[in-house]
Amino acid sequence: MKRKTAIILGAVMLFAGCEMDTTKLVPSFLKTSAGISTSSYTQNIGKQVFNVIRDGVTFTDGSYITPQGEGPINLPKGYYYVSSSGGRILAADKLGNILVLKSSGEEIARTKLEAPLVTGLAYYGGIAYLLQGNRFGLYDPFKNKVIYQKEFAGGSVVDNRLANPIVTQNFLAIPTLDGKLVFISLHTYRAPSVLPVGTLKNYGNIIYLSTLGNKIVAATPANVITVSSAGKQVFNAKVADITIHNGYIYLLTRDGMVIKLDSNLQITESKKFAYADFATIAVQDGKIYAFAKSGSLVVMDDNMKKHKVYSVGAADNYSFVSANWLYIDDRRVNLSALNYE
Repeated sequence: MKRKTAIILGAVMLFAGCEMDTTKLVPSFLKTSAGISTSSYTQNIGKQVFNVIRDGVTFTDGSYITPQGEGPINLPKGYYYVSSSGGRILAADKLGNILVLKSSGEEIARTKLEAPLVTGLAYYGGIAYLLQGNRFGLYDPFKNKVIYQKEFAGGSVVDNRLANPIVTQNFLAIPTLDGKLVFISLHTYRAPSVLPVGTLKNYGNIIYLSTLGNKIVAATPANVITVSSAGKQVFNAKVADITIHNGYIYLLTRDGMVIKLDSNLQITESKKFAYADFATIAVQDGKIYAFAKSGSLVVMDDNMKKHKVYSVGAADNYSFVSANWLYIDDRRVNLSALNYE
């Protein structure tokens, strides 16, 4: 009888936590996934989302946000933000119409292309675009005509974070729907050079495209590549999101990794968070912000030695970093108010 009583008492003490720290039985990320409340740093934005792409979010009232902050104008009804460069804003609707505006709202050009726009860039010489159907080309607003267009077979939109074209000193780089990067000379519109980036069938959309020094950095959901005169380098990863800051490439992966790479795609820092469904990354003021769709926001130092987990609420539709704010559906969180210690 005494033995039975002792067993019962021991069990009560175990589950009550009187003598044992039961939190040690729980993975550290799950233990803190609820995180610290950010309610005092959170605002309701009071707007409905109209369109979400890699470089911007447009609301139903015509206002929009970019990675740099709030747009300076409201777009015409039915149009959504695509990209901006050199004071030119490119907007499109879902019927194939495109519109180029100054930051003051003054219209520079408009036209209707053969199919709805997927990605595009208004640069000093015109508009570089990718259309549904995997057609890419150049439109000259001064001559009001398409001056170059080509179509690749295959490819489809499987990720709404498709990268926009970029312009360098000598050429345009346009991502295609079948995971290729097309290089078109700015001086002669001859047959383009083509570089495969995506490697997986129907999962090769280029979700990021930028420059880093004299290199081009591109990413698909399956890899990151750099391209330069020295050749091509590849880093394989299950890419959830990517950004460049102060000469380094920062990655979130779909299996819970935060990775910092140098320009040669060598890992300089990394940290694993088991079961984290990462979606959106930002790097600002010596801090790395890694948002998980389930609602946790990890804030860590740039060396990934210290971190703190905040609870910001789950994302049902989208998450997007604009300036110092993390937008999540109908609210935004002030990132600059959060720290890792």
